[in-house]
Amino acid sequence: MWLFFVIFALFGSITLSLDTWQRYQDNPIVISMERDKFSWNTSFPAATICPGYKINEKKLNEDIGQFKFTDNEKAMEFINALALANYSTFKDLPEFDEIDSSDYIKILMEYAFIFEPSVTNSGTSGVEYFLEKIITEMGVCYSFNSKLAKYSTMSYWNSNQWSVVPVNETFYVHPLDGEVFTNVVNMSTGFSIYIHGPEETVDITSANIFSENGFFLQVYLSALTLFTSYAAGNLSIQQRKCRFSYESNLAHSPVYSYTLCRIECRIQLCLKLCGCIPYFYRPRAGERICDVKGLRCLSNYADMLITLHNENALGDSQDLCQCLQNCDEVSYVVEFMETREWFLGSNLQWGLKEYPRMRLKRDVLFAFIDVLVYVGGMAGLFLGCSVLSFAEIFYFLTIRLYRFIIDYRNENKTIPKK
Repeated sequence: MWLFFVIFALFGSITLSLDTWQRYQDNPIVISMERDKFSWNTSFPAATICPGYKINEKKLNEDIGQFKFTDNEKAMEFINALALANYSTFKDLPEFDEIDSSDYIKILMEYAFIFEPSVTNSGTSGVEYFLEKIITEMGVCYSFNSKLAKYSTMSYWNSNQWSVVPVNETFYVHPLDGEVFTNVVNMSTGFSIYIHGPEETVDITSANIFSENGFFLQVYLSALTLFTSYAAGNLSIQQRKCRFSYESNLAHSPVYSYTLCRIECRIQLCLKLCGCIPYFYRPRAGERICDVKGLRCLSNYADMLITLHNENALGDSQDLCQCLQNCDEVSYVVEFMETREWFLGSNLQWGLKEYPRMRLKRDVLFAFIDVLVYVGGMAGLFLGCSVLSFAEIFYFLTIRLYRFIIDYRNENKTIPKK
């Protein structure tokens, strides 16, 4: 009977303790709300602007002869089509094999449309702001107030490094700053603007707002910040179910974001399906840039590559990419948008309509100390012991046992032999 009760007590104590440990591993996090808006700063919305015109036609016309193509008109047609191409339009690329696929992006960057607008910010004075020229899945675009833009620039690609580098600090706003907005003027082209957080980037599925040439677009947004506390940040990635930007596990990027993770999935899928990657991705050693034939191969899987979902034989959708969210991120929602004809060319203005009155905090709900308390409670309930009891058991099975053996051997050495 005593043996039965002891086994039952051990089973109950161990089972419930393991359940408590599993809870600590799977669900130790809670997302709470903070409402003291004057106690924090808010990231100003980052933006990626993609011009409607992609190629500097004048410069290309002047230089096309130096390439000695057999058909200059066909070459120009191909370059223009390449500048506008994406997964959905790769199938429409004209045949042209006189340009090596490894040179596609170099030519597009060299003959990109001249995009040099003026950038001003109403919240600061004496500070010069600029747009950073980057390579995206939508072609050549320009980024503002982003911490990740540096890793998509041609200068970083040509540096032959894959490590984290210093980047320009992004700027924040506070309710006491008043109304803060950014102006981009004299663009001379229609454009698409993508609004995102400073620690995020854009891909082909990102939402955008398009404005035609000769219009003034005003966009005002609301922001919601989700940040991770220091205590939650000390948990493992599997426990908090998110990644910081410095915790990259991506082969093609030294920093992490949810969108960069999905881009990594597309790269790996391209290699698997067609054995090459598009020209707007930076290749690792041994990876081949797709020529026209390879790009047309990718167009056969356009829907799968864009959505990263695949339907199986039963018609069920299968997710091809498992990416964790960013630990620190800011989401923006358009609250007001207006566009009107403008006699000074294409202009853009965006900012926060009002400062957020709350933010979300990812924090620890069930810490390791709570595990100890629960395990101790289970041991007390089933076995009638405490932490001191476990310490005593450990002592008797280690230090006390060791001393007993040493004393026993010493006593046997002092006994005279007959």
